[in-house]
Amino acid sequence: MSFANIFGFKSDAEVAGKLAAIEPKHVGGKLGRKLQALKKKQGGFTLLELLVVVAILAAVAGTATIILRDTDRKASAAAHVAMMDELSKGMQTFRLLNEGKFPDVYDSLMARAANNLTGATAADFSAVVNGDLLSNLVVSPALTVDQVAQLDKFGFTRLRIIDNAADPNTAAGTGDCSNANIRALINDTGTSGEDVTNANIFRVGIGCGFATNYSIAAGDVLPIWDTSVQANADRIKMPLNARVYAFGIGPDSSLFDPQKRGALSNVPTYRHVAQDEYNRFVGLFGVNTTNADIELVAVVDGAGDTKDEELGEWDNTRSTL
Repeated sequence: MSFANIFGFKSDAEVAGKLAAIEPKHVGGKLGRKLQALKKKQGGFTLLELLVVVAILAAVAGTATIILRDTDRKASAAAHVAMMDELSKGMQTFRLLNEGKFPDVYDSLMARAANNLTGATAADFSAVVNGDLLSNLVVSPALTVDQVAQLDKFGFTRLRIIDNAADPNTAAGTGDCSNANIRALINDTGTSGEDVTNANIFRVGIGCGFATNYSIAAGDVLPIWDTSVQANADRIKMPLNARVYAFGIGPDSSLFDPQKRGALSNVPTYRHVAQDEYNRFVGLFGVNTTNADIELVAVVDGAGDTKDEELGEWDNTRSTL
């Protein structure tokens, strides 16, 4: 294949004509000086000289593409870090303005046949939870009455659960909200499933959520960060086997209720998950064993990475893509 074909010209002669028309002053640098010397030397270019120039231009274009791609990756990572900061500061501010209570109505990350979390198991984690995030999560032992009271004291009373039996489709099509079919439902872009996305799956009506928020009760099982693994505990700076609840920060959270003091106006989304994976950030709330307070420990992204790990992607010390 000739250079003319590669660059979309009709012939090598046309390539030569285009290159000959280039003014050295518009190129600059060593390549510009080379072009100027060649023009003084002769009226045109030899084929070898043309090939050298074309090769140099192709190399420059390739380098620019790589640089731009890296810039886009870093910009995305920086945006996610900013969103984590916004959520962390927003929840702390909300707590200060609302009598020490955190926002309520989080996404439970769970999918069930009934609107409760009593007796839930790891199999009840929703199929849409990203595998990297899921690898950090386990289910808690059944909550005691005292633990429910402790959660209530700090504002954690209600959760959103996916209804496995729901089917938002109003026309014939693929998929429903069961764990076996929910991803097919999200990926169905036809008339039957186009309203269901990874951003609204815990919502009622257009998503797969139960019609009402679920009130946390004794005997319930909740998703927790697996601090039985030392590395996991270290990542969020918590003691081994500390209890750290994990809740999705979705649009139904009172953090985004304009009637609440300190509410935020935008619901951040995490863009580095697949189209059919939960794309909200997740709040990690740890129990302080000294004073029994519940504190915001960290905000992780939809792939389970902490702010420090996302920063590592930005400065090339660790990639989380």
